[in-house]
Amino acid sequence: MSGQDARRRAVLSRREGRLATIAAGAVIIVIASIPGPSGAPSVFGWDKLDHLSAFAALALLARAGWPSAPRWMTAGALFAYGIGIELLQGSPLVNRTASASDLAANAVGIVIGLALALWLGRVARTIRWLPPRR
Repeated sequence: MSGQDARRRAVLSRREGRLATIAAGAVIIVIASIPGPSGAPSVFGWDKLDHLSAFAALALLARAGWPSAPRWMTAGALFAYGIGIELLQGSPLVNRTASASDLAANAVGIVIGLALALWLGRVARTIRWLPPRR
């Protein structure tokens, strides 16, 4: 099987991964921008778990969309995105509270998402879904 055939069999193409990352990021920013003291209701019942899962998903999707980007760059970009969300929430427009603990939950989610992407990549290469890394 050629490298091109193997890439076709990948679960997400780079283009799909990029579109999914951008779409998820847009949904997250809309939810984070809901005005009011309480904002959007928590999906999991604990706000920090919402942050962790959202950023883990973003990291996983970002690795699918930009697999050759260094992991530290992906982590940095997503952490900067999280800082932007907290700044937005702390602005008078949204009337919510910026939180360092939310940033910490975002960081943990990013680490989990990147670790999961690394593990899934190894599993996929083991069962030959993806071509070997060069």
